[in-house]
Amino acid sequence: MATSSAAASAMDPTEEPPAKRARHQEEAVETPVPAAEVSAALPAEQQQEEVPGSGGSGDIDLDGEFDALLGGEAPLAAPSEAGAAVSSAGGDEELLMQQLLEPPPPAPPEEQARRKFAERLSRMERLDEEALPEMLKELQEVASSWGSIRRMRSVALLLVYVSRSSRVCRAAFVAEGLGLLGELLGDSVTALEAGSATERQEAGMRCLACLACLAALPIGRSTMWEQRLTLGKPFDRLHRWCGREKSALAAELRAPTQALCRRWRQQPKPALQDGSPEKKALRVKVLEIIKQGLQGIAGCSPASPGPGPGMLSPGLGMPSATVAAEVETALFGLHGGATAEYRQHARMLRNNLALAGNAFLRNRILAGEISAKELAEMDSRSLAPESLQEKRRVAELETLRSVVAKSPTPEKSHMDWRDATYDPSTGASREDLEAASQEQQQQPKGSSSSDGGMPAPAPLLRAANPTATPLPMEPPPTPFTDGHPATPLRQGMAADHQVMPEVMATPAPEEEDEQGTELIRWFSQTVM
Repeated sequence: MATSSAAASAMDPTEEPPAKRARHQEEAVETPVPAAEVSAALPAEQQQEEVPGSGGSGDIDLDGEFDALLGGEAPLAAPSEAGAAVSSAGGDEELLMQQLLEPPPPAPPEEQARRKFAERLSRMERLDEEALPEMLKELQEVASSWGSIRRMRSVALLLVYVSRSSRVCRAAFVAEGLGLLGELLGDSVTALEAGSATERQEAGMRCLACLACLAALPIGRSTMWEQRLTLGKPFDRLHRWCGREKSALAAELRAPTQALCRRWRQQPKPALQDGSPEKKALRVKVLEIIKQGLQGIAGCSPASPGPGPGMLSPGLGMPSATVAAEVETALFGLHGGATAEYRQHARMLRNNLALAGNAFLRNRILAGEISAKELAEMDSRSLAPESLQEKRRVAELETLRSVVAKSPTPEKSHMDWRDATYDPSTGASREDLEAASQEQQQQPKGSSSSDGGMPAPAPLLRAANPTATPLPMEPPPTPFTDGHPATPLRQGMAADHQVMPEVMATPAPEEEDEQGTELIRWFSQTVM
């Protein structure tokens, strides 16, 4: 039964043999199915979603796209896709144009205030001492609302302008701005010690502004000791940091720091820092004497007059105590210690400065026009009031005129321009005398004249010898032309070619402070 069913299935005419069936499968793989048949076999919903393309096909020609890409051309897209791309590109251009034409968003009020402060400084050719107090007050009271970075940048920008200002402006800054300088320096050193790379770069620029200002201010070792809590300690921290670090930023800050240290190290220690108690007491007494002179006080007694009406108003000059400390240090260094000349010089300063007519001189000293070193080197004649100096000049001029009028007129001396060989007794030169003696010696002894054996007379001596060779002379430094013969240099020179005197080269203009300009540009940048 089983064998009959197997034989029947083997002989079924509708079933293909295995070999033929395998060949038909290979032909089906090799022969692509037409797109129309595939589309007809799909459901009706999918047939409606097909997008008709070129050549009756809904797909993009992938071979054509590949060939276009290889040829450097853009692939051809369907019409709908091309239109969408054009509309998208146009929208992007319009959006870009709108962004370019739109005004930038307004800066925050804090940034606007900082920018106005920087513009006020840039409009000034040179910082004025009258505008300085207002700017210092704004930075101390108002700029705290701008933010820490904006305020510190504004302070550093002001320091750069102070370093470029006049002596009077720098003296006014010493009176009111040293605390602000110490605050900026301390904050910058803190950022150098424990800040990030960006913070250290910003702090380094601020330190450069502080060092430039310190180098320009009329302060020395005494003032740094007086301001040791606000300014001296931050500077010591910066000095230690520059010596400890080995970065490029530390090397840039090390040069101006060492320059300040060398300048202050050449000055003696201030009076309050002296180690000897006796010497310290003497120096403090001398300091008080100089301070009284700067204040216009003639003596130490209670009956001595107080400061005169010509003293500077507060805020327009350095404090008298600060100037007195600097002057005392300069005197101590000038005389090499607390000598008798040191004390006498201090009393001379006090007596001359306290004169009623010396208010102008005191104002100049407190305003910084005369430095402490210059004041220590002035004598009593230079310290006298201007009216007394004018009287002395007039008296000296009158005395000089009277001496010139009473002096007799000197007689004109008859100078002999002939050389040293000329003998006025004989009227002949030394060479002529020697020639005559030689001729007389060469004459024979037995020879005599025709009238009685008398020796022949010596030849007459000539007063001048035109054939004598002139002595070599140095050419004159300047060619003479007024009635004198031309010099050998001018004889062979053409008339149109004259010797032109050397003209000194015009001094080149002062080089611009590149570091200051770079600092101003840095601190004027917008803070976001």
